[in-house]
Amino acid sequence: MKNNSKAPLTSAEKANLWNFYMANTMSHCMFQHFLAHVENKQIKKIIQDSDLLSQRIIERVKNFFQEENIPLPAGFSEQDVNLAAPRLFSDSFYLLYIDLMYKLGLIFYSITLPNTTRLDIRLFITETMHDAANYSNQVTELMLETGIYVRPPNIPTMNTQEIVQRQSFFNGFFGDKRTLTGIEISQLFANIQFNTMKTVLLIAFGQVAESNEIRNYFIRGKHINIKQNTVFSNVLKEEDLPLTMPSQFNVTTTNIPPFSDKLMLFHISNLSSAKLRNFGDSIAVSPRHDLGSLYFRLMVETSNYAEDGGNLLIENSWMEKPPHNVDRNLLAKKKK
Repeated sequence: MKNNSKAPLTSAEKANLWNFYMANTMSHCMFQHFLAHVENKQIKKIIQDSDLLSQRIIERVKNFFQEENIPLPAGFSEQDVNLAAPRLFSDSFYLLYIDLMYKLGLIFYSITLPNTTRLDIRLFITETMHDAANYSNQVTELMLETGIYVRPPNIPTMNTQEIVQRQSFFNGFFGDKRTLTGIEISQLFANIQFNTMKTVLLIAFGQVAESNEIRNYFIRGKHINIKQNTVFSNVLKEEDLPLTMPSQFNVTTTNIPPFSDKLMLFHISNLSSAKLRNFGDSIAVSPRHDLGSLYFRLMVETSNYAEDGGNLLIENSWMEKPPHNVDRNLLAKKKK
């Protein structure tokens, strides 16, 4: 097999490595503050391992960019975290947070790998996926041991194979409405879990943000997430599949910010983007028409919220421009 590791980076490779760097410099800041306050030894070990993985990713991206003479983004640094700030989250939330971050990371890596051409970068992504999957398994086991893992709802096992006989299988608004499939239930459950984690972050960030405008943005996001979770939960309740989330994910009463407004706003914006991708995936595997309509409506709401967050980043000169194409028309005008 011919090694193409010296081929110029493609647009996809530049963009994905740039995203890796931004996300992991942010994660490193988050983990550093977690480590300053975590008490449970097992959770501390998970955070330490996760932080080391983030640092390895940061260094690998630095090397790739330096070899290609590509300027690094500013990302996030010690200026974006205050290690002297009091604890903001409980140990249990640290575990939930890392669990969700690994799940999102594995999705992102699986999307980037097929679009990557160079062998060295494909190996880098493959190794990172392997490490993330192993740590994700450790997190799941620890959450099960500590009793904070919430399993998806159970459904009865079918006794025989069944074939769909009528187009009413797709109904959701009128006429017969079939029961939810296992995958539809799992998507509703996953979106509730995601919204629950994001709601805790929004509550905490809204409590400590220094800018009044950004604080109000976080509070608005909290209400959107709570409303969306009510919508998802009601769909499950109609099928006698009630959900309960554990209450250990506490936010302390501190109003001293452990993170910069820039970092917190970037984090929430990234999670809004991830939520939009989740909704798109949910639409793709939910044949019932009412579910597709529900997800689409919530996508519009989330997209509007995400755009407002992007505008705040721009207004504060916090949004770094990702790798992009050259504006040939602009170059031609400059020549004139």
